[in-house]
Amino acid sequence: MLRFFRKHEKAYTDEELVRLYREEGDVDHLGMLYERYIELVYGVCLKYFKSPVKAEDAVMAIFEELVRKLRQHEVRNFKPWLHTLARNHCLMQLRKKEPIRIAFEDMAPSMLALLVQSAGPAHPHSNASENGQVDPLKHCLQQLPPKQLECIRQFYFGEASYKEIAEELSLPLGMVRSHIQNGRRNLRLCLEKKGIKSMDQLTERE
Repeated sequence: MLRFFRKHEKAYTDEELVRLYREEGDVDHLGMLYERYIELVYGVCLKYFKSPVKAEDAVMAIFEELVRKLRQHEVRNFKPWLHTLARNHCLMQLRKKEPIRIAFEDMAPSMLALLVQSAGPAHPHSNASENGQVDPLKHCLQQLPPKQLECIRQFYFGEASYKEIAEELSLPLGMVRSHIQNGRRNLRLCLEKKGIKSMDQLTERE
């Protein structure tokens, strides 16, 4: 497994190492901190990439991303923040190759139901072909404006909080809420045009 620097012998807390790195910019401090959670990051990467080689490459890429982002964001609880950073990195890399399919498959059936239900009240079940139960959602997701789509992806597919999304996309918290609400409404309207008027039609094949 990958290893980072061990320049200092003193046992620092996570908070101290974050502070020292932000104040001094010494990557040795960041390396010490990252090494504590490198197995966690590797596990997240392996879950998404299914390849030890790709997972290790991602671990290194996330460290490089961390060098920049930890100077930009005030982080009070490093471990969960790092977990979110690692997950978002993996999802973004996968989306570059398969923008909708990967994210869609990561979404639990219950979350699919919640996504449609929260967009508006469920309507009486209408007829839909078997092949139309999943593809309409992919199509409608692709029709969303970019910011709405990314907020929807991170909130429902990546299970990120409003605050985490706001930090990741450098958006005001209220704008994130607006993008998610508008995205859900637009998604519901698009699905209804496709003949999908019940959330059961999207989840019954799962």
